[in-house]
Amino acid sequence: MALEGTLRDFSLADIFQLIGLQRKTGVLTLRGKDDTVTVTFLDGKVVGADSLNRRLENRLGTVLIRTGTLSQDQLNRALEIQKETLQRLGFILTHYGIISPESLKHAIQLQILQIVYRLFRWKDGDYHFSQETTIEYDRDNVVPITAESILMEGARMIDEWPIIEKRIRSYDMVFRKKLTDQEIVVVGADDADEVDFAADEANARKRRSAGEKIRISQEEKAIYNLVDGTMTVADVVEMSGLSEFDTNKGLYELLTRDLIEEVRGRSAAAAIEQTTPLDETEVAETPVPLPLVIILTLIAIASLITSVRNPLNGFRPLTRPLSPIAETKKAISFERIEMIGQAIDRYNVVNARLPERLDELAPNFISASLLTDPWGNAYKYIPRPERYLVIGFAPDGKVDTDLFLSRAIDLGPSTPGPTRTETGTIQLLDER
Repeated sequence: MALEGTLRDFSLADIFQLIGLQRKTGVLTLRGKDDTVTVTFLDGKVVGADSLNRRLENRLGTVLIRTGTLSQDQLNRALEIQKETLQRLGFILTHYGIISPESLKHAIQLQILQIVYRLFRWKDGDYHFSQETTIEYDRDNVVPITAESILMEGARMIDEWPIIEKRIRSYDMVFRKKLTDQEIVVVGADDADEVDFAADEANARKRRSAGEKIRISQEEKAIYNLVDGTMTVADVVEMSGLSEFDTNKGLYELLTRDLIEEVRGRSAAAAIEQTTPLDETEVAETPVPLPLVIILTLIAIASLITSVRNPLNGFRPLTRPLSPIAETKKAISFERIEMIGQAIDRYNVVNARLPERLDELAPNFISASLLTDPWGNAYKYIPRPERYLVIGFAPDGKVDTDLFLSRAIDLGPSTPGPTRTETGTIQLLDER
């Protein structure tokens, strides 16, 4: 069956339905402005999906870290084994008992569905279906997904995405929690308060003014916990462990229930400070007992002596520990640097030279959104005659010696490509 054309003439839903009904086996390739996606079918069921800008194998570690299944140290150890053995990351993680086979299956299934569901937002693009007699796929970890189930979810997304996008206008938006005197109760998904996508927000506000409890689902509570006045929508999507659509829908529902609000025109620190106001008059008028004053003074002196900023303190830690959110962002940054390195290698193979700037990689070799770290810093790129470096930054904008890639390349015309990767301590790289 020869099936090719543009999505303007033949919709994605029609393509999936046709392949599903005729129980075809093969590979569907879709090329859009910013990405190229392949979907693999076996007897009309989806058994694989991959994206040029979101390689499934490269993103697997990030998904497992986001869901709390894998730590950054465990991922680093697995990646080192992968470099030596060239085995698939999923095989290494289960073979060495780092994660369970069930956790791996869940992560791969989530990644496939995220890639496929993202296609339903495409307005245009070219498609081509190549029919095959047999298909190779990860039979141990992938459960075939019927085209019908994907179409049902895709139809819901097509209906609700335009409404969600009216309020979630950009992935650069930042939200913070709103103060409320109503009780927030976490319930099952079926018992959570429903948001009518066809209605305006007046009904929601009217219900809340009656003093009723606000019932949200476990998924919405997870998203609510991530909203802190500093994280962008892209960060929340990256760290929620949910699909892109479900995360955006959760943010929309929290907005409609008036539990969160957008941070506009002010720093994140000021936004967080405003969510916890302090009554200075009340504090000033509260008498403090003399014994308590003495105790607090002694504590202050002890804190000064043991402070890491005190040059007389001999017990100074090498680095200040990061918060759990910062650790997760650092893990995401590590994955992005690896993806940038692979994009540079592909660019070198195609053009027989290194890119002069990282933005030359987008959008053919990597998504432009992956060229900045989760804190919004653009990665530093230093091309050399026979080597290149990609450097990441800490939350304060300074160079992070854990986040860099140094890779030697072969610029000869016969076999261009990467030959050796090194890691180590960065020196004299304080310039951004």
